[in-house]
Amino acid sequence: MQRQGARSDTVDTGRAWLIAVAALVANAAGWGTMNSFGAFLPAMTDEFQRGLGATALIYALPSFILFMLGLVAGPLADQVGPRAMLVASAVFLGGGLLLTSHAANLGLAIVAYGVGIGVGMACFLVPLAACIGGWFVRRRALAQGLAAAGSGLGTLVTVPVARWLIDTHGWRVAYRVLAVVCVVSLALATAVTTRPPNQVAAGRPSLRRIRAAASTGPFLTVYLGGLFITGALYVPFVFLVRFATDHGVASRDAALLLSVLGGSNVVSRLVTTGFAGRLGAVRLYLGCFALLPLSLGLWMVAGGSYPLLALFAALLGISHGGYVALGPEVTAEWFGVANLGPVLGALWTAPGMAGLLSPVVAGLAIDAAGYTATIAGAIVLATLGVLVQRPLWSGTRAVGERPQVVSAP
Repeated sequence: MQRQGARSDTVDTGRAWLIAVAALVANAAGWGTMNSFGAFLPAMTDEFQRGLGATALIYALPSFILFMLGLVAGPLADQVGPRAMLVASAVFLGGGLLLTSHAANLGLAIVAYGVGIGVGMACFLVPLAACIGGWFVRRRALAQGLAAAGSGLGTLVTVPVARWLIDTHGWRVAYRVLAVVCVVSLALATAVTTRPPNQVAAGRPSLRRIRAAASTGPFLTVYLGGLFITGALYVPFVFLVRFATDHGVASRDAALLLSVLGGSNVVSRLVTTGFAGRLGAVRLYLGCFALLPLSLGLWMVAGGSYPLLALFAALLGISHGGYVALGPEVTAEWFGVANLGPVLGALWTAPGMAGLLSPVVAGLAIDAAGYTATIAGAIVLATLGVLVQRPLWSGTRAVGERPQVVSAP
């Protein structure tokens, strides 16, 4: 069945797949840089002589900005086109990383990294997801999974490179190198990305449009689930490397845990989106939620055991990878392709709020009470994320059943 407004000769084409690959490149550069922060945290904490809670603001601020600006970025991309958004992304990402590398104190590093990475990532995150949604019909979930796999692939590759640069040349040079990588990657993505043929003309970005789009599906339930699960996810993303080194693991081996996370993340995104049509995107999406509190429980008992830490990182990557990769497809099923930009933008304010609070609170908790209490708090958040979405299990679709696409009034 083909959705209304889509033409078979313009969607699911070679050009569409090229755009999906361009999104993979953009995601690899942006998320690889951001997810490698755990490798930078020890060196930056030592240089600026501040606690974990304060230094974690470097990661927390862009997490907040990039997701909160999704409210504007999605509708704005409808107005100016995805290419203009990608150009802006390259300017902010490259400039922010360069300024961070020259920061004389923690406050300047927080502002430079936060604004540069936050705005830069926001300029492509929702716009590219919505763009792919308009270029595909039959293989949309797989295309979104391919694009989203860039996050795990970027983490897998960037972390060991960043770790080597930090050890050899210092964290400042490492960020300058990553600035060049981001600009080049986004320039390549800009060259091949264009507006999708399957797109409903949008008005100005407005809360009225977002409310209308959100009213077509279970918005509050999905929003709260995302808020709780991302609040839990940010704890290991930021502090896993530091946890490992504090428990006797060598710094290079500790950083490789993020590469393990990135590798399993890639596999999860491709596998879950590849099987979404057979098993149901919603079922797989909720299954990834259920895996997170179990994996965090393994982290709590791992201590300095590297095999257990590596297993935890792999399970964390599976949970996070499937959750993120299936998010746009699940959103399209519940809210419709025409609503994808504004609804994704609104839903992604949940990880924005979690990203601002979770790393800072977790860092302060580690400084004050240690790792065990902090991980226990993350388990509670992950469990709440599972429980709040229990009503959605009754709405999972049978294998092969096509979703009903609804447009906002």
